[in-house]
Amino acid sequence: MAKRADRVGPAVQGSGPGPVEVRVTGFWRWRTVLVPPNAFVVHTRRGRSEPLHIGLGVSFRFNPATDAYLVVPGAMQTILINAYCICSELQGVLVQGYVQWIIEDFATAYRKLDFSDGEDPMRLVNIQLREQAEAAIKDKVSTMGVRDVLSDKQPIIEELTARLRAVAEGSGDAAGDGRDRGLGLGIVTVQIKEAVVSSSTLWENLQKPYRSEQSQIAHLAELTTQEVISARETEASRTAEERRIENERELAELRYFPPAYEPVWQAIAFRDW
Repeated sequence: MAKRADRVGPAVQGSGPGPVEVRVTGFWRWRTVLVPPNAFVVHTRRGRSEPLHIGLGVSFRFNPATDAYLVVPGAMQTILINAYCICSELQGVLVQGYVQWIIEDFATAYRKLDFSDGEDPMRLVNIQLREQAEAAIKDKVSTMGVRDVLSDKQPIIEELTARLRAVAEGSGDAAGDGRDRGLGLGIVTVQIKEAVVSSSTLWENLQKPYRSEQSQIAHLAELTTQEVISARETEASRTAEERRIENERELAELRYFPPAYEPVWQAIAFRDW
């Protein structure tokens, strides 16, 4: 009769797609362990120096009297980072980011890392990588000014990526060339989300030059707009005044020379000429 084993490694928020469900069928020493295709497993037996089965989604026969196995999620993991740093100007800066990593060489990873936590096998590994990441960020920020930290985060990303890859991936490859292969992990991406100055007074002082410049630009733009409006109003007033004078002149001419006496007026004008 088939039965379901306890869940191995339930995922915490942001660390994976969910718990690893392992099905164990059969009874006593004639059992079979069915591993999901997205989980790593290593199967060992008493008296054997090397694992009988190791890999991604490998199922196998299992004798509880002599065998043991470890199942670890194979999905990408995400570590949230909040590093409280001191820059070269002795000012506090909070740098927030995240690191995403996966297991690339499980044969190396299970020997060097602790996946024994039954509730969350990735917990200790995430803690270790988070401490490495925070240390790398603090070392880099300590050599930078506060303006550089706020304006250009690429140097921090490059330093953090290099440090984590040196630890996680080492200097070798999976071909067995004898060089250090690190922890058997792969760094997928490293990102810095934002940097926040701890001192509110310093943050206000950093913003003042820009705010003053923008205020000056806005004031000059307002003055220019007022000048344009004033010029147009003056022109409109002058046009209206000229039109009023012209109308008054025409009315005066009509008063002194009504239309009924226009022939007489023309005759007088011709005689004077």
